[in-house]
Amino acid sequence: MVALRLEDEGLDYISAKLDEAGGLASTFRKEAIWEPVVFVPDFADPLTLPDLDSGGVVSQEGANAEFVAYLHFLKQRNAKLQSLILADPFAQVSDLDYVGELPEELVTIFGSLNYVYDISTVSPALIWDYRAFVVSYLKLAYVSEMPPEKIRALAEDEPDDLFARLSRGIRHIAVNCYDDESWLVVRHEDK
Repeated sequence: MVALRLEDEGLDYISAKLDEAGGLASTFRKEAIWEPVVFVPDFADPLTLPDLDSGGVVSQEGANAEFVAYLHFLKQRNAKLQSLILADPFAQVSDLDYVGELPEELVTIFGSLNYVYDISTVSPALIWDYRAFVVSYLKLAYVSEMPPEKIRALAEDEPDDLFARLSRGIRHIAVNCYDDESWLVVRHEDK
């Protein structure tokens, strides 16, 4: 598995998905995201890859492992990274009535479901469980410099500028791609 650098196609794809998701995702301006990378098999020819909505490119299990390795690599490069927020953008708490007790990682941000983790505890199994658990077909991940407990406290208080405060600390954004087989990750820096 390798991280393949994309250009305009990757930026257009993630911008469209962020707009589609709404809420926190819609606060990220296209000009503030760059360096899109996607996880594909070593033997994949970049010139013959299908569009980012099509499947049949990679195994989810392999892409999850590569995604987690990439997150830990990012953490090594930027020690300020503390949290991973996994979003379920189209789900509401009432969609989880089958769960019983709600997970302690669950945070609602203006009604939208999110799961907040310390980035150092993220594993391929956690990503696999998230993908199996979420209601939304669109999966989003945010890598933040804000500690999990601060994110939880902000979400609980729901200040008017919640989205702005959360987005200021987010340094990387990921969305699922290739028909939910892989992840497309971009850097975020809003100045």
